[in-house]
Amino acid sequence: MAGNPKVTRAKPEVPAMADRRERILAAAASRFAEFGFGATTVRQIADDVDILSGSLYHHFATKEEILGEIVRDAALRLNRISMTIAAAPADAEQRLVALIVADLGELTAHQSIHAILFNERKFFRRSADFAYVVKAKKETYDAWAQVLGEGASQGLFRPDIDIFLTISTIVRLLNSGADWYTHEDGSPLDALKNFSLDQLTDFYLAFIMRGVRTADRAGKPVPREVAEKLVALAQNL
Repeated sequence: MAGNPKVTRAKPEVPAMADRRERILAAAASRFAEFGFGATTVRQIADDVDILSGSLYHHFATKEEILGEIVRDAALRLNRISMTIAAAPADAEQRLVALIVADLGELTAHQSIHAILFNERKFFRRSADFAYVVKAKKETYDAWAQVLGEGASQGLFRPDIDIFLTISTIVRLLNSGADWYTHEDGSPLDALKNFSLDQLTDFYLAFIMRGVRTADRAGKPVPREVAEKLVALAQNL
C-alpha cells in the first residue's frame, strides 16, 4: 500500500525587517502624539507591535532615535515648502494665503507627526540631537515673519501688526484645527463630519485675513486660487 503523501506545510510568514520597523514607528508616533514622548516607554511601544522590548533594539538604538525617524522628514518638508513660498514672486498676501494653505494641508495629512513637533518643542530645544528641528522651525518662523512684514510695509496688512503674536496665534489655530478635523467623532458637539477640508481651509483663510488686513481691504476676496498654485510649485520642488 502506498504511503500517505508528504504534506508540505507553509511556514508562518515572518514580517520583513522593514515592515516591522514601520510598525514600530507607527506605534511610537501614535503614543508620542497622544501621551507625550517623556511618558511613553520602549516597553509600551514594543507591546503595541507584539514584540519583546529587546527585539525593538534590533531596529533602533534609543527612543530618541525613534523620535528622530518620525519627525525628521515632516519637519524638513514643511520648512522647505514654507521657505519656497516666502521667496516666490508674488505679493505678500498671496504668499501668506499660500503659507496657510500649505501648513493646514501638511498638518492634516500628517497630524500625529506635527502634533509631536508642536507638543515636544521644549524637548527639541533642550536636545542637541534635534538641533535640525529647532533650526527648521526658526527658518519657517522667519519665512512667515518676512511675508507679514512685507505685507505691512506694502499696505496690505495692518501697519501695527504684532508679527510674533500673529504667527503664534495662527500656528496654534491651525494645529488645533488639524487635530479637530482629524479626530472628530461625529458627535453633536464635534460635528466636523459636516465640513470638508476645503470648507475648513476657506474658513481659516477668511478668519485670519480679516485679522491681518487693513480695514479698507477687509472684505476683499481671498486669493486662494493663486496661492494654491504657489503651494503646488513649492511641494513639487
